[in-house]
Amino acid sequence: MPNFAPKKPVKSFMDLEVYQKLLESAVFISKYIVRPSAEHSVTEIETVLLEQTQGAAEPMGPTPNSGQLWERDGGMARELIFHQMLPCALGLPHLIAEAHSVRFGGQKECLVLLERAMLNCNKMVVYLEETRDIAETGIAWDKFNELIKKYLYTRQKILNLQRSWKKYMDMKQL
Repeated sequence: MPNFAPKKPVKSFMDLEVYQKLLESAVFISKYIVRPSAEHSVTEIETVLLEQTQGAAEPMGPTPNSGQLWERDGGMARELIFHQMLPCALGLPHLIAEAHSVRFGGQKECLVLLERAMLNCNKMVVYLEETRDIAETGIAWDKFNELIKKYLYTRQKILNLQRSWKKYMDMKQL
């Protein structure tokens, strides 16, 4: 018979498993995947992003003005992915902390924050797959697959947390 170990009580957001897993993933991504690169400046990346997003009907791809940037070993594509991935990864623990803080006051707001966290977990899966397939990071595919599984697992845990908080809120209103 397996040993039963009750979960320790949640006294702060730092006790939440989802927070711990997201923070662990964010640290790994910022330290080992998204390394600072002097190849392109942030202004160049933002310019290309702006050019691509101005015309919604236009395909996402190299623009005539950015042709030289895209030809450097996929470097610009890598930088664009990293430029979007890092804020997403680092922002996820913040969303959990915010949701935990407002769960007693703005009940609907905390559920919306958890929805955003689940959305960003999905986005992180896409960013990790793009990084694995496009960028040459030197990191083994197994590590990317492990991180992807961790984000999908954490997304499910956030959904469970959301259901639990919603159930508690509904019981409190009775």
